[in-house]
Amino acid sequence: MAPFTKVTGQQVKKSLARSFVPLADQLRDLLTKFGLRTYQVSLVRVQWSGGRRGVGAATVKSQTVLEPTPKIGDLNGLTEILTPIGLNDQGSILLTQISGRYTEEELLGLDEYGNDIPLDEEFFYEIEFPRTDGKPSEMRRFFPRSVPSYKPGGLQWTVRLEKANEDRDRNGDPE
Repeated sequence: MAPFTKVTGQQVKKSLARSFVPLADQLRDLLTKFGLRTYQVSLVRVQWSGGRRGVGAATVKSQTVLEPTPKIGDLNGLTEILTPIGLNDQGSILLTQISGRYTEEELLGLDEYGNDIPLDEEFFYEIEFPRTDGKPSEMRRFFPRSVPSYKPGGLQWTVRLEKANEDRDRNGDPE
């Protein structure tokens, strides 16, 4: 009797299913081309000048647009709450159909070795719905609420995102 297949990183990387990730990405991109996904999802890293999160001035260190555009499960998971300073969204959403070419570390904001986010940096997801009138669009900030889950049969990652209290300014400056 032949030995069974052992699951290793190399075996997974060279699997038949993984070879279909580029095709799945091309098919998902058609949804954006057809105007069915009219938003952009980015991974944003902000660095603080004061040596730790929330201290000093914040500058955007990097912004990576997730391509092809992932699917937002449902925005009904967000609720607008009236606060003394205005409306604030609260709740969570499910982001699915994230390309299988990304890694869990990338989707959590970790480095390639799985090291934590530096103390002077902040990592978040941002969803932008471009406006058709040419005015700056609102950018909604989210944090991962769960560890990303890879679904080999769907060639995709799924992650639950929690709405942050603060969003970036419409001009792109961190608040």
